[in-house]
Amino acid sequence: MESGAPHRWDLTPREAASLQREMAAQVVARGGPPEHDVRTIAGADVAFDRAHRRGVGAVVALAYPSLEVVEEVSVESAVTFPYVPGLLSFREIPVLLPAFARLRTRPDVLMADGHGYAHPRRFGFACHLGVLLDLPTIGIAKSRLVGEARMPGARRGDHAELLDRGEVIGSVLRTRERVRPIYVSVGHRIGLAQAEEWALRCARRRIPEPTRLADALSRRAKRRMLEATVEMIVEQREGDEGRWEWQEEDERIVFKHPLDPMPAHYGCVEGARSEGDGEMLDVMLAGAVSPERGERLDVRVLDVLERSDGDHKLLAVPAEAPETPLGGVRERIWAWFAAHEKPIVRWGGEERAVAILRDARAWFGRCAAEADGRRPGEPGA
Repeated sequence: MESGAPHRWDLTPREAASLQREMAAQVVARGGPPEHDVRTIAGADVAFDRAHRRGVGAVVALAYPSLEVVEEVSVESAVTFPYVPGLLSFREIPVLLPAFARLRTRPDVLMADGHGYAHPRRFGFACHLGVLLDLPTIGIAKSRLVGEARMPGARRGDHAELLDRGEVIGSVLRTRERVRPIYVSVGHRIGLAQAEEWALRCARRRIPEPTRLADALSRRAKRRMLEATVEMIVEQREGDEGRWEWQEEDERIVFKHPLDPMPAHYGCVEGARSEGDGEMLDVMLAGAVSPERGERLDVRVLDVLERSDGDHKLLAVPAEAPETPLGGVRERIWAWFAAHEKPIVRWGGEERAVAILRDARAWFGRCAAEADGRRPGEPGA
């Protein structure tokens, strides 16, 4: 789906807060689509990997009223804005917009995992996202950011006004009997009463299904991303003459033999042993990086060049730049290996790459256990 042209994201926290105040005037806090016009409801959420300054934007589209999933999209992106309470939309929305760009279905209602109008500057995550996408948007939050409210009654549908300096900025809504309430607020193009109604219509559990499923998708995608993230020891750089190898016992790089320059940085994964040649699993790195031989880099595995002899080669990008375009890297790598008469079979894809990585780690563990005289699976001494 298309979105409006976003503003600049490379702002200081002071500039971002000022922009929130300006954009708050664009929020439409009334109306909302009639129930009979709604066919699709989407939920959006972001999961972060702070260690590598990256995140996963997740969008789930559900059919209404069945609430069956019709589409799921998750995209990994670098995170550039710092964590600042009240400015989380500047950290999360740049990660989410690429996911919305891949969504084929334009939803009739959007639920965002966060606050909207219930925000110190009346322009939280749900407002920001709703204005940029021009969609009826509702903020669904698990905890309070600003304002005061009494607790609602214990029955489903009971609610209490969330007040800040006398202004109603949202509501505290009980979506299930005797279960902790949620905080609902206007995002854009909908009134508060209608936002509450939609939250209840979509609440099979405490959290409405769109945001609950988006949260689950972002967590699954983050786990997959982390499983595919490894530390690479750079053995030789793209364009280096000769074959250089990491000597594990000496912890140094040595020259092995003459070889034509390779079309990507090349190295190995410590703690993962290839069943093809019994050595550390090989990985090729694409992207605008200039590593040194022997340097250790965290990389995100995307694909694998499979070989008939089992000596497979992983393909990766820097972990902190998961959206790195590969361009013609696969074609150049394939041509190089074919020209050197290597027994290449196919590019196997991400799932196959992660499976090979998982097996290589398991085999390394078995080898280490046997070398220590332990049974596989036993803890080390």
